[in-house]
Amino acid sequence: MMLLACVLVASALGLLLYSKVAPYWGLVDQPTDRGLHAEPTVVGAGIVPVSLLAALVAFGPSTDGARTVAAFLVLLTAVGLTDDRWGLASSLRLLCYLGVGLLTPWLLFPQSPLSGVALIAVGVGVAWCVNLFNFMDGADGLATAQLLCVSVGLGLMAHFSLSDDPYWVVWCAWAAICCLPLLWLNWPPAKLFMGDAGAIPLGFFLAVLGLVAFDQSLLLGWAWVVLMMPFFLDTSITLLIRLASGQAPHIAHRDHAYQRLVIMVGSPLPVTLGLLAIQVIWQYPLAIMIIGNQLPLPLLVLLSTIPTFSIVVYARIRA
Repeated sequence: MMLLACVLVASALGLLLYSKVAPYWGLVDQPTDRGLHAEPTVVGAGIVPVSLLAALVAFGPSTDGARTVAAFLVLLTAVGLTDDRWGLASSLRLLCYLGVGLLTPWLLFPQSPLSGVALIAVGVGVAWCVNLFNFMDGADGLATAQLLCVSVGLGLMAHFSLSDDPYWVVWCAWAAICCLPLLWLNWPPAKLFMGDAGAIPLGFFLAVLGLVAFDQSLLLGWAWVVLMMPFFLDTSITLLIRLASGQAPHIAHRDHAYQRLVIMVGSPLPVTLGLLAIQVIWQYPLAIMIIGNQLPLPLLVLLSTIPTFSIVVYARIRA
Protein backbone atom coordinates (compact mmCIF):
# COMPACT_ATOMS: atom_id res chain seq x y z
CA MET A 1 0.00 0.00 0.00
CA MET A 2 2.86 2.40 0.79
CA LEU A 3 4.39 1.68 -2.62
CA LEU A 4 1.11 2.52 -4.37
CA ALA A 5 0.83 5.79 -2.45
CA CYS A 6 4.40 6.72 -3.41
CA VAL A 7 3.74 5.88 -7.06
CA LEU A 8 0.57 8.00 -7.03
CA VAL A 9 2.45 10.99 -5.64
CA ALA A 10 5.38 10.48 -8.01
CA SER A 11 3.06 10.34 -11.00
CA ALA A 12 1.22 13.52 -9.96
CA LEU A 13 4.42 15.46 -9.27
CA GLY A 14 6.03 14.17 -12.45
CA LEU A 15 3.07 15.28 -14.55
CA LEU A 16 3.04 18.75 -12.96
CA LEU A 17 6.76 19.11 -13.59
CA TYR A 18 6.37 17.86 -17.16
CA SER A 19 3.65 20.41 -17.84
CA LYS A 20 6.12 23.17 -16.94
CA VAL A 21 9.12 21.97 -18.94
CA ALA A 22 7.43 20.44 -22.00
CA PRO A 23 6.83 23.80 -23.76
CA TYR A 24 10.59 24.46 -23.72
CA TRP A 25 11.08 21.18 -25.60
CA GLY A 26 8.47 22.06 -28.21
CA LEU A 27 5.99 19.47 -26.91
CA VAL A 28 2.84 21.52 -27.39
CA ASP A 29 -0.06 20.38 -29.55
CA GLN A 30 -1.42 23.23 -31.65
CA PRO A 31 -5.12 23.32 -32.61
CA THR A 32 -5.94 21.97 -36.09
CA ASP A 33 -9.10 21.38 -38.07
CA ARG A 34 -8.71 17.65 -37.36
CA GLY A 35 -8.46 17.99 -33.58
CA LEU A 36 -11.03 18.79 -30.91
CA HIS A 37 -9.13 21.33 -28.81
CA ALA A 38 -9.05 25.08 -29.34
CA GLU A 39 -6.00 26.03 -27.26
CA PRO A 40 -2.32 24.99 -27.48
CA THR A 41 -1.89 22.13 -25.00
CA VAL A 42 1.11 20.29 -23.62
CA VAL A 43 1.42 16.87 -25.27
CA GLY A 44 3.46 13.74 -24.56
CA ALA A 45 2.67 13.70 -20.85
CA GLY A 46 2.02 9.97 -21.01
CA ILE A 47 5.76 9.47 -20.71
CA VAL A 48 5.47 10.06 -16.95
CA PRO A 49 2.97 7.33 -15.95
CA VAL A 50 4.32 4.92 -18.57
CA SER A 51 7.89 5.32 -17.31
CA LEU A 52 6.71 4.58 -13.77
CA LEU A 53 4.70 1.59 -14.99
CA ALA A 54 7.66 0.20 -16.95
CA ALA A 55 9.93 0.54 -13.91
CA LEU A 56 7.41 -1.20 -11.66
CA VAL A 57 6.95 -4.07 -14.10
CA ALA A 58 10.69 -4.44 -14.71
CA PHE A 59 11.85 -4.25 -11.09
CA GLY A 60 8.77 -5.55 -9.30
CA PRO A 61 8.06 -9.16 -8.38
CA SER A 62 9.62 -11.45 -10.96
CA THR A 63 7.08 -13.06 -13.26
CA ASP A 64 7.18 -14.51 -16.76
CA GLY A 65 7.48 -11.87 -19.44
CA ALA A 66 7.88 -8.89 -17.09
CA ARG A 67 11.14 -7.66 -18.59
CA THR A 68 9.78 -8.10 -22.12
CA VAL A 69 6.69 -6.03 -21.33
CA ALA A 70 8.79 -3.32 -19.65
CA ALA A 71 11.19 -3.15 -22.60
CA PHE A 72 8.33 -2.82 -25.10
CA LEU A 73 6.73 -0.10 -22.96
CA VAL A 74 9.96 1.89 -23.10
CA LEU A 75 10.38 1.31 -26.84
CA LEU A 76 6.82 2.36 -27.67
CA THR A 77 7.08 5.40 -25.42
CA ALA A 78 10.18 6.50 -27.31
CA VAL A 79 8.39 6.02 -30.63
CA GLY A 80 5.38 7.94 -29.38
CA LEU A 81 7.37 10.82 -27.92
CA THR A 82 9.32 11.14 -31.17
CA ASP A 83 6.05 11.36 -33.05
CA ASP A 84 4.68 13.93 -30.60
CA ARG A 85 7.70 16.16 -31.07
CA TRP A 86 8.75 15.74 -34.70
CA GLY A 87 6.15 13.53 -36.33
CA LEU A 88 6.71 10.09 -37.82
CA ALA A 89 5.35 8.59 -41.00
CA SER A 90 2.22 6.54 -40.30
CA SER A 91 3.76 3.59 -42.16
CA LEU A 92 6.78 3.60 -39.85
CA ARG A 93 4.62 3.80 -36.74
CA LEU A 94 2.42 0.96 -37.98
CA LEU A 95 5.52 -1.14 -38.67
CA CYS A 96 6.67 -0.59 -35.07
CA TYR A 97 3.26 -1.58 -33.70
CA LEU A 98 3.17 -4.68 -35.87
CA GLY A 99 6.70 -5.71 -34.93
CA VAL A 100 6.01 -5.39 -31.21
CA GLY A 101 2.64 -7.08 -31.62
CA LEU A 102 4.03 -10.11 -33.45
CA LEU A 103 6.87 -10.56 -30.97
CA THR A 104 4.72 -10.21 -27.84
CA PRO A 105 2.88 -13.58 -27.81
CA TRP A 106 6.07 -15.47 -28.77
CA LEU A 107 8.04 -13.90 -25.93
CA LEU A 108 5.30 -13.92 -23.28
CA PHE A 109 4.17 -17.50 -23.95
CA PRO A 110 7.15 -19.43 -25.35
CA GLN A 111 5.50 -22.75 -24.42
CA SER A 112 2.14 -21.84 -25.93
CA PRO A 113 0.26 -24.73 -27.56
CA LEU A 114 -1.08 -22.37 -30.22
CA SER A 115 0.07 -22.85 -33.79
CA GLY A 116 2.32 -20.38 -35.54
CA VAL A 117 -0.63 -19.02 -37.54
CA ALA A 118 -2.65 -18.50 -34.35
CA LEU A 119 0.24 -16.68 -32.68
CA ILE A 120 0.57 -14.40 -35.71
CA ALA A 121 -3.15 -13.64 -35.47
CA VAL A 122 -2.75 -12.83 -31.78
CA GLY A 123 0.20 -10.58 -32.59
CA VAL A 124 -1.83 -8.68 -35.20
CA GLY A 125 -4.53 -8.29 -32.54
CA VAL A 126 -2.00 -6.73 -30.17
CA ALA A 127 -0.93 -4.28 -32.87
CA TRP A 128 -4.56 -3.39 -33.55
CA CYS A 129 -5.17 -2.77 -29.84
CA VAL A 130 -2.20 -0.39 -29.79
CA ASN A 131 -3.51 1.46 -32.82
CA LEU A 132 -7.14 1.66 -31.73
CA PHE A 133 -6.31 3.06 -28.30
CA ASN A 134 -4.25 5.73 -30.03
CA PHE A 135 -7.18 6.46 -32.36
CA MET A 136 -9.50 6.93 -29.38
CA ASP A 137 -7.20 9.34 -27.56
CA GLY A 138 -8.77 12.43 -29.08
CA ALA A 139 -11.19 13.75 -26.45
CA ASP A 140 -10.24 15.07 -23.03
CA GLY A 141 -10.21 12.29 -20.44
CA LEU A 142 -11.70 9.61 -22.70
CA ALA A 143 -8.75 7.24 -23.21
CA THR A 144 -7.51 7.67 -19.64
CA ALA A 145 -10.98 6.89 -18.27
CA GLN A 146 -11.14 3.76 -20.44
CA LEU A 147 -7.73 2.60 -19.21
CA LEU A 148 -8.79 3.03 -15.59
CA CYS A 149 -12.13 1.26 -16.15
CA VAL A 150 -10.46 -1.75 -17.74
CA SER A 151 -7.51 -2.05 -15.36
CA VAL A 152 -9.56 -1.52 -12.18
CA GLY A 153 -12.47 -3.68 -13.27
CA LEU A 154 -10.37 -6.53 -14.59
CA GLY A 155 -8.02 -6.43 -11.61
CA LEU A 156 -10.90 -6.66 -9.12
CA MET A 157 -12.60 -9.46 -11.03
CA ALA A 158 -9.35 -11.40 -11.27
CA HIS A 159 -8.56 -10.85 -7.59
CA PHE A 160 -11.92 -12.07 -6.35
CA SER A 161 -12.52 -14.88 -8.79
CA LEU A 162 -10.47 -16.43 -11.55
CA SER A 163 -6.82 -15.48 -11.48
CA ASP A 164 -4.18 -17.64 -9.84
CA ASP A 165 -1.44 -15.11 -10.65
CA PRO A 166 -1.28 -12.40 -7.95
CA TYR A 167 1.47 -10.55 -9.83
CA TRP A 168 -0.79 -9.98 -12.80
CA VAL A 169 -3.47 -8.47 -10.55
CA VAL A 170 -0.75 -6.17 -9.23
CA TRP A 171 -0.04 -5.07 -12.82
CA CYS A 172 -3.67 -3.95 -13.09
CA ALA A 173 -3.31 -1.96 -9.87
CA TRP A 174 -0.05 -0.37 -11.03
CA ALA A 175 -1.59 0.73 -14.33
CA ALA A 176 -4.50 2.36 -12.50
CA ILE A 177 -2.35 4.11 -9.89
CA CYS A 178 0.19 5.38 -12.41
CA CYS A 179 -2.53 6.87 -14.63
CA LEU A 180 -4.95 8.22 -12.02
CA PRO A 181 -3.17 11.61 -11.83
CA LEU A 182 -3.23 11.71 -15.63
CA LEU A 183 -7.03 11.58 -15.51
CA TRP A 184 -6.99 14.54 -13.11
CA LEU A 185 -4.92 16.69 -15.49
CA ASN A 186 -6.49 15.34 -18.68
CA TRP A 187 -10.05 15.79 -17.41
CA PRO A 188 -12.09 18.25 -19.51
CA PRO A 189 -10.91 20.89 -20.12
CA ALA A 190 -7.54 19.15 -20.37
CA LYS A 191 -4.43 20.83 -19.02
CA LEU A 192 -2.26 18.32 -20.88
CA PHE A 193 -2.51 15.40 -23.30
CA MET A 194 -0.93 11.97 -22.91
CA GLY A 195 -0.03 12.08 -26.63
CA ASP A 196 1.38 9.14 -28.54
CA ALA A 197 3.98 8.82 -25.79
CA GLY A 198 1.17 7.57 -23.57
CA ALA A 199 -1.51 6.22 -25.89
CA ILE A 200 0.77 3.83 -27.81
CA PRO A 201 2.40 2.04 -24.83
CA LEU A 202 -0.80 2.09 -22.76
CA GLY A 203 -2.71 0.52 -25.65
CA PHE A 204 -0.01 -2.15 -25.71
CA PHE A 205 -0.32 -2.68 -21.96
CA LEU A 206 -4.09 -3.12 -22.26
CA ALA A 207 -3.44 -5.75 -24.93
CA VAL A 208 -1.01 -7.52 -22.58
CA LEU A 209 -3.64 -7.51 -19.83
CA GLY A 210 -6.01 -9.14 -22.30
CA LEU A 211 -3.50 -11.80 -23.34
CA VAL A 212 -2.75 -12.73 -19.74
CA ALA A 213 -6.47 -12.69 -18.93
CA PHE A 214 -7.12 -15.29 -21.65
CA ASP A 215 -4.11 -17.28 -20.42
CA GLN A 216 -5.53 -17.30 -16.88
CA SER A 217 -9.13 -18.12 -17.82
CA LEU A 218 -11.26 -18.05 -20.95
CA LEU A 219 -14.02 -16.32 -18.97
CA LEU A 220 -11.65 -13.67 -17.66
CA GLY A 221 -10.41 -13.07 -21.18
CA TRP A 222 -13.93 -12.51 -22.48
CA ALA A 223 -14.60 -10.18 -19.56
CA TRP A 224 -11.66 -8.10 -20.86
CA VAL A 225 -13.25 -8.07 -24.33
CA VAL A 226 -16.51 -6.78 -22.85
CA LEU A 227 -14.73 -3.99 -20.97
CA MET A 228 -12.84 -3.03 -24.14
CA MET A 229 -15.97 -3.17 -26.32
CA PRO A 230 -16.66 0.61 -26.45
CA PHE A 231 -13.25 1.24 -28.02
CA PHE A 232 -13.32 -1.91 -30.16
CA LEU A 233 -16.61 -1.02 -31.83
CA ASP A 234 -16.04 2.70 -32.39
CA THR A 235 -12.67 2.15 -34.06
CA SER A 236 -13.60 -0.98 -36.01
CA ILE A 237 -16.88 0.35 -37.42
CA THR A 238 -15.28 3.69 -38.31
CA LEU A 239 -12.38 1.94 -40.06
CA LEU A 240 -14.70 -0.31 -42.07
CA ILE A 241 -16.87 2.63 -43.14
CA ARG A 242 -13.83 4.65 -44.23
CA LEU A 243 -12.44 1.70 -46.19
CA ALA A 244 -15.80 1.05 -47.83
CA SER A 245 -16.04 4.71 -48.88
CA GLY A 246 -12.54 4.70 -50.34
CA GLN A 247 -11.00 6.94 -47.65
CA ALA A 248 -7.47 6.35 -46.40
CA PRO A 249 -7.67 4.73 -42.93
CA HIS A 250 -4.32 6.12 -41.75
CA ILE A 251 -5.08 9.79 -42.41
CA ALA A 252 -6.11 11.80 -39.32
CA HIS A 253 -9.84 12.50 -39.27
CA ARG A 254 -12.84 13.29 -37.08
CA ASP A 255 -15.06 10.39 -38.14
CA HIS A 256 -15.14 8.40 -34.89
CA ALA A 257 -18.42 8.40 -33.02
CA TYR A 258 -16.84 10.06 -29.98
CA GLN A 259 -15.45 12.86 -32.18
CA ARG A 260 -18.81 13.42 -33.83
CA LEU A 261 -20.50 13.54 -30.42
CA VAL A 262 -17.99 16.06 -29.04
CA ILE A 263 -18.59 18.31 -32.04
CA MET A 264 -22.34 17.84 -31.69
CA VAL A 265 -22.56 18.75 -27.98
CA GLY A 266 -19.67 21.23 -28.05
CA SER A 267 -17.74 19.66 -25.18
CA PRO A 268 -15.87 16.40 -24.46
CA LEU A 269 -17.19 16.25 -20.88
CA PRO A 270 -20.56 14.57 -21.64
CA VAL A 271 -18.80 12.05 -23.89
CA THR A 272 -16.26 11.06 -21.24
CA LEU A 273 -18.95 10.90 -18.55
CA GLY A 274 -21.04 8.80 -20.93
CA LEU A 275 -18.21 6.29 -21.33
CA LEU A 276 -17.87 6.00 -17.55
CA ALA A 277 -21.63 5.50 -17.23
CA ILE A 278 -21.66 2.78 -19.90
CA GLN A 279 -18.83 0.95 -18.17
CA VAL A 280 -20.34 1.08 -14.69
CA ILE A 281 -24.00 0.52 -15.60
CA TRP A 282 -23.69 -1.92 -18.51
CA GLN A 283 -20.23 -3.36 -19.23
CA TYR A 284 -19.22 -4.13 -15.63
CA PRO A 285 -22.39 -6.13 -14.80
CA LEU A 286 -22.08 -8.10 -18.03
CA ALA A 287 -18.39 -8.82 -17.37
CA ILE A 288 -19.27 -9.99 -13.85
CA MET A 289 -21.98 -12.24 -15.29
CA ILE A 290 -19.39 -13.73 -17.65
CA ILE A 291 -17.08 -14.40 -14.71
CA GLY A 292 -19.96 -16.05 -12.85
CA ASN A 293 -20.91 -18.05 -15.97
CA GLN A 294 -24.54 -17.07 -15.37
CA LEU A 295 -25.75 -16.83 -18.98
CA PRO A 296 -24.47 -18.14 -22.34
CA LEU A 297 -21.21 -16.41 -23.22
CA PRO A 298 -22.20 -15.42 -26.80
CA LEU A 299 -25.36 -13.74 -25.48
CA LEU A 300 -23.45 -11.68 -22.90
CA VAL A 301 -20.83 -10.60 -25.46
CA LEU A 302 -23.60 -9.64 -27.89
CA LEU A 303 -25.39 -7.63 -25.20
CA SER A 304 -22.14 -5.78 -24.45
CA THR A 305 -22.19 -4.30 -27.97
CA ILE A 306 -25.62 -2.65 -27.67
CA PRO A 307 -24.75 0.72 -26.02
CA THR A 308 -21.72 1.51 -28.19
CA PHE A 309 -23.30 0.25 -31.41
CA SER A 310 -26.37 2.39 -30.74
CA ILE A 311 -24.21 5.44 -30.06
CA VAL A 312 -22.13 4.89 -33.20
CA VAL A 313 -25.29 4.66 -35.32
CA TYR A 314 -26.80 7.74 -33.64
CA ALA A 315 -23.59 9.77 -34.10
CA ARG A 316 -23.37 8.96 -37.79
CA ILE A 317 -27.05 9.75 -38.41
CA ARG A 318 -27.14 13.01 -36.45
CA ALA A 319 -23.66 14.46 -37.02
